[in-house]
Amino acid sequence: MDERYTPISRTTITSKQIPQLVMRVKECIKSSLVDQKSISVTADIWSDRTMRSYLGVTAHVLNSSTSGYTLNAYLLDCRRFKGRHSSENISAAFDEILDDYNISDKVDFIITDNAANMKKAFKVIMADHSDDSEDEEDMVGEQLDTDFLLGSRQRLSCFAHSLQLVIGDGMKEVKVMSRAISKMAKLASLLHSSTVFKDRFEAVFGSGKSIPVSNVTRWNSQFRQIQAVIELDHTALTQMCSVDFENVVLSSREWAQCRELTQILGPFAEATELTEGDKIVTISMVVPTVLELHSHLTEMDSEKRLCRPLTRALKASLKRRFAGIFVGLRMAEDHGLDLPFGHDIYMLGAMLDPQFGMNWVEMDAKKVDLDICEEPTEPTQDSPPNAKIPRLLAKYKTHKKNNSTHGYHPSVNSEVNTYLEDIQSCPAEQDALVFWLKNKDKYRHLHALAVKVLSVPASSAPVERVFSPIEPV
Repeated sequence: MDERYTPISRTTITSKQIPQLVMRVKECIKSSLVDQKSISVTADIWSDRTMRSYLGVTAHVLNSSTSGYTLNAYLLDCRRFKGRHSSENISAAFDEILDDYNISDKVDFIITDNAANMKKAFKVIMADHSDDSEDEEDMVGEQLDTDFLLGSRQRLSCFAHSLQLVIGDGMKEVKVMSRAISKMAKLASLLHSSTVFKDRFEAVFGSGKSIPVSNVTRWNSQFRQIQAVIELDHTALTQMCSVDFENVVLSSREWAQCRELTQILGPFAEATELTEGDKIVTISMVVPTVLELHSHLTEMDSEKRLCRPLTRALKASLKRRFAGIFVGLRMAEDHGLDLPFGHDIYMLGAMLDPQFGMNWVEMDAKKVDLDICEEPTEPTQDSPPNAKIPRLLAKYKTHKKNNSTHGYHPSVNSEVNTYLEDIQSCPAEQDALVFWLKNKDKYRHLHALAVKVLSVPASSAPVERVFSPIEPV
């Protein structure tokens, strides 16, 4: 090193250079959002092991470029959150972040988990915004039967978090399996803490095999742990543990229970991973996924005797936590409550994705508020990479049906019918954004709605991932 070189001081880096870099990035994000007409955001609060809390907010938009449509996500803020996690404090901090980026009037949807304070915080925000938009609503009048297109900053529940709550409800009914699950957790712990056990394990199964340690806050990490154990040879594992590690030996019944458990929860793990991306369309997968999980549980209930209480508890919880979907499809009674996942965006998202169209719904339930399409919306813009067809949704993508709509504005009605007929010939892996870019002139009304709907993320996973590198070591 040149002896004349003087290193930059820590004070200069922390008090001058880092703030300058932050401002530069913020200005870049602001310029990216300035022309957007519709923005969705995810928000979450997280506390580390030292009980320091942080509020994270990400923005999600559809961008248009010469290469096509692309979904883009921007981290707006990840700030220290001090004081009580009250709804008032959350909504105040959230509004401050939006005001900082000049996007308060552009946010249409806010995706959060189901924590009571988050729900209440965004009810407050929605009420305040609704008051400000009263003149706009009067102007729209009777043209729409929903405020979907009014940019009223509506809160949506995180799909992945809601699925996790369903799993939690189900697991409460299988306490008989807690002993087996505890043994598997001990196996994973031993593999990562005991050199004797690790050497013995690798001698039997090879160095390429492992059992991941689960995260208590993420059920799918526990699922992967159980799955990793079940993929091992039961006899070899029992023999290996029979000396010195007898407390982690799984009986034949426990092994059979855990095997059934992975078969039942496998589609839930796939559904969780499927809807947590921020570069692909995810909102369209919510309705088909919920219906497929319901069908899967019905089938498992008749086949899996050892875990029958689990399948029934999961099915009951699924219908309760996604009641809006089941009521909307006339698969459950409407008790006049504020139903979770009852927003039109879920039905519209599936319909506007050419992979699904209306394949997920019976003929008598196909009137899905298509009158929304009569109101043209300003397109935001974009196109993500092709995604593999998940096994979970394959039947909806490969078996196209002929659909029709009735009773709507002639031009919209014709456009919808043409669209539903045309997608019968689409490949099963048809990328929704590629399709809408190609057909934006052919389906003028639907395109304007599609680019708005399909840019909304189904879960708050993008902001949750922000917190992953923060945990202190």
